[in-house]
Amino acid sequence: MHRPRVRADHLPVRLTGPAGDYLVVVSETRHLLVEDPIAARLVDLLDGATGTADVVEALAGGHPRRQVAAALRRLIHLGLLAEGATAAPAAPAAAWDARGLDPDEAGRPLAVSLVDAGAPDVAALESHLLGLGVKVTTGDDGPYVVAVRSPTDPVLGAFNRARLADGRGWTMVRPHGTVLLLGPHFLPGETACWDCLRQRWSENEPVVSYLAGLRPDEPRVDPARASLPATLAVVAGLLAAELPVLAATGRSPRLTGRLVTFDTTTLTGEGHDLVRQPHCPSCGSPPPSGERVELAPSPVSVSPDGGSRSAGAEETYRRLAHHVDRYLGVVNRLEPMEDYHNGLTYSFGAGHNFALPRGPAMLRSNLRGLSGGKGRTEAQAKVSAIGEAIERYCGVWRGDRATTRATRGELPNAVPPEDLLLFSDAQYAAREPRGHFHRVPNRLADDQPIEWTPAWSLTHDEARHLPAAYCWYGHPDLAAVDVCGADSNGCAAGATLPEAILQGFCELVERDSVALWWYHRTRMPGVDLASFADPWIDALCEFYPRRLGRRLWALDLTADLGIPTFAAISPRVDRPVEDILVGFGAHPDPAVALGRALAEVNQFLPMVARSVGDRTRYAVSEPETLAWFTSVRIAEQPWLCPSEAAPTTAATHRDASTGDAARDVRRCVDLARGEGLDVIVLDQSRPDLELRVARVVVPGLRHFWRRLGPGRLWDVPIRLGRGGLAADEAAMNPLSVFF
Repeated sequence: MHRPRVRADHLPVRLTGPAGDYLVVVSETRHLLVEDPIAARLVDLLDGATGTADVVEALAGGHPRRQVAAALRRLIHLGLLAEGATAAPAAPAAAWDARGLDPDEAGRPLAVSLVDAGAPDVAALESHLLGLGVKVTTGDDGPYVVAVRSPTDPVLGAFNRARLADGRGWTMVRPHGTVLLLGPHFLPGETACWDCLRQRWSENEPVVSYLAGLRPDEPRVDPARASLPATLAVVAGLLAAELPVLAATGRSPRLTGRLVTFDTTTLTGEGHDLVRQPHCPSCGSPPPSGERVELAPSPVSVSPDGGSRSAGAEETYRRLAHHVDRYLGVVNRLEPMEDYHNGLTYSFGAGHNFALPRGPAMLRSNLRGLSGGKGRTEAQAKVSAIGEAIERYCGVWRGDRATTRATRGELPNAVPPEDLLLFSDAQYAAREPRGHFHRVPNRLADDQPIEWTPAWSLTHDEARHLPAAYCWYGHPDLAAVDVCGADSNGCAAGATLPEAILQGFCELVERDSVALWWYHRTRMPGVDLASFADPWIDALCEFYPRRLGRRLWALDLTADLGIPTFAAISPRVDRPVEDILVGFGAHPDPAVALGRALAEVNQFLPMVARSVGDRTRYAVSEPETLAWFTSVRIAEQPWLCPSEAAPTTAATHRDASTGDAARDVRRCVDLARGEGLDVIVLDQSRPDLELRVARVVVPGLRHFWRRLGPGRLWDVPIRLGRGGLAADEAAMNPLSVFF
């Protein structure tokens, strides 16, 4: 600074104490204590007219120049100073200093180009702006302000393209509705564009989008109908206070790339960051068409909270929190799923939307749907929920990924749906209703063309093609052909792609191991929980019976791949209805695998946590789930209890994790190759998100849903000496996995 002065919105008070002079600075938003005698003397000299060199010389007689300069730099670093004197009165000077604008510059006449984009109160907005000293034109004389009817109104598309072409910024405003909208200020080439906003806003407005899909020839429903002269004046005033900043500097820290909402019913305001969409059709570029997957080094470690990731939960949450936003976020809400406050069981739900609903049932599912998160700490559960929501967000079909339309025979490296779903001939023939999870689709005819998505085989280092409807939620083939559908099995998010692939592969192994046990009702060894010497596990073992009236144990389900896999089981013992909870986990580190299984049981506790008298008030409505909770008894299902074999201990399974996710993935690929399995990866990551997302597909590994086709489900239990059933579908467990 050449001629510094103290900002008008800060009041410095010089005081004297035992150690000499010091400075107390107060403002509306912060208070500072500056224990520096030189800084305390400096504030009397900083009038905006005296040059920096003269200020230093004025104190040089009593203090070394180096120390005076350091004190001055300290005041600058604290944000207490502005450049140059001002003739503005104290009140407006304080207001403009708070906004980072020269008060004299802000007082100059200002003109804006007000664009009417269908807002019902444009004339009143213009009148208010004129009354506040803002000249309003309909030409190109000043910054563009666009008054919109709706932030997703298609008429804004042409204006957005024109501004992207000429590089001029513009500010959106919705001066009506109970929630007023100010911003974003769009800067072509720097911020996201209107099309980016349209996508995010529409995805967080599922009911309006649903109605628009049902009535494509009618205008989109606009719920923002409220308007009062008083609330319109609020928008005009806020806008008039920010326009000088935009005019003088070309940007605003409050509006550039940000939407500000003001709820007139609660008198609360919020800021919402608008994230640029790299694949935006207007300002982005198409996603890369290459499908090759590279495994770069990816160090990971087991944290004190039992997680195995490259970064801790607290750090990751800080990095992802801005994606939680009701208007512009990938996650539209993040909320706790339980209220135990016990320091042991944490579960969070993250709201998201899979795709455009095709009927009332899917609309209801979208509105109620939450991605679940679990963990030993609140931060870990939040990150888990956000990560699952991002994983599913990345799996939604948006029409911007490369596909090939062909019959199965026209693509020699195509993996047909039946090799992925693994239904039996009897299931295809009967197509009996068994609930949503176990619904049997049509067979794919040899001459039926479908869309195929390119993916990559890590086993053979070559391309594969997977049915697009199997890979992407909401892909049109789901309704048009109905030969398969997408689910989350094998999908995972991670800080790096190898980390995501490892988690996705472990989920496939986990569910395969569950299927091998569940449908044969095999008695499996128990787990000596105390042998893991984990204080959190020990606390759960004490907490469940004492506080919840439940037992808690674990089974070792590890199968032929050798990756430790566990099931945790907890029945109620204080009433006839047992509300049996089960949770699963798999990982190369047995301690991590066990922790995940136990945390998943904790995650399901909110479904059965509330009671009316001696009856459970269930937080779930699916018939299969309710039937499990209300009718299954441990005494009638001995396969849920440990076998007579010696229990697994912490030393039974070697920790095969290497500390690097890429090396762990390569080892998993080698294990799968040894069993004749092909590990295929589809990178579903989107570059606007700080997580990588992978869909891992291993044809032959079993989903834990009811898929009774030939292969591992029948062969592996016999090969492992567990006994098993000789291809008798009728003898299989009649209870299907219910989640």
